[in-house]
Amino acid sequence: MNIHTVASRARGRHLLLCAVFCLTACGRGGGPGEEKATQVAARVNGAEITVHQVNQTMQRLGTVPEAQLKQATKQVLDRLVDQQLLVEQAKDKKLDRDPRVVAAIESAKRQVLAQAYVELVTGGAQKATGDQVREFYTQHPELFQERRIYRFLQMAIALPADKQQAVRAKVEELDKAGGDKQKIFPQLAEWLRGQNLQFQVNQATQSAEQLPLEALPTYQQMKVGDLLFAPSPKGALVSQLVATQSQPVNQAQAEPYIQQYLVSRERLKLSEDEMKRLRTAAKIEYVGEFAKLEQSSASPAPSSADTANKPAAAVEPSASVAKQPSSSHQDVMTKGVKALK
Repeated sequence: MNIHTVASRARGRHLLLCAVFCLTACGRGGGPGEEKATQVAARVNGAEITVHQVNQTMQRLGTVPEAQLKQATKQVLDRLVDQQLLVEQAKDKKLDRDPRVVAAIESAKRQVLAQAYVELVTGGAQKATGDQVREFYTQHPELFQERRIYRFLQMAIALPADKQQAVRAKVEELDKAGGDKQKIFPQLAEWLRGQNLQFQVNQATQSAEQLPLEALPTYQQMKVGDLLFAPSPKGALVSQLVATQSQPVNQAQAEPYIQQYLVSRERLKLSEDEMKRLRTAAKIEYVGEFAKLEQSSASPAPSSADTANKPAAAVEPSASVAKQPSSSHQDVMTKGVKALK
């Protein structure tokens, strides 16, 4: 959403809220004893809370049903009144001069300004054409025509990074031993207890769009009983495919979510390109220990846009244990196609 869109929506909601508060936009005074038309929603010890402040807070609530609008507006105004009372007390205690508070206010200001510029830059993202939508739909059958629901048995293992390889090797050993695959998790659990490693077993059901886009070809090739090993921030996650269910989505159903995804991807590219341009044009100097840190840092990681388009490695037929690729950025399709279930 660009800045112009925000302003437009704010004006639309402003008119509606004016009606709720029985305000007028003409600026003419009323009869004797009546207050002039105003943009003030309330006064707290003389300090004004404006309709504009109410509008901004209402926008963050998202879409409010018309039947609940008056109640929601009253609740928002009450919260702003409470906030103003707290602000007054904070100022009375000179908290607005506290170095930590001043630093937090400055940080919030920087964030708001940076976000406003990003929205300005990415506001030029164009809506995808019909051909682009059809191409995306055709190129990703695993998301649409061949969409599946996956049910996994998962074991989350808490372990240090230097022991991940040993656990992976044990999983591969148990898998290659053959026999009943349903016994792999009990055998692995017994081995982990012997290693004094903590773990937790549960079941997880995930639809195709909830999985990393670049990993879907790997998941689609899995058969019941196949395993996935994935390092996690706290250790490792071993997943065994228990069952799958076909649940395709036609192009008409998928189109609005493909549109949303493609626009989001275009916005991401615009922001990354602008960030690269700004860094190239700027004079950036790292100082002291930060200079050493910059010099010793690894080579730049691929951009999220590049990673999203990278194909996942297929599972080798001779080995059902594969490393699970990870998603590099929030995939809009997760929230989109999931709504079609």
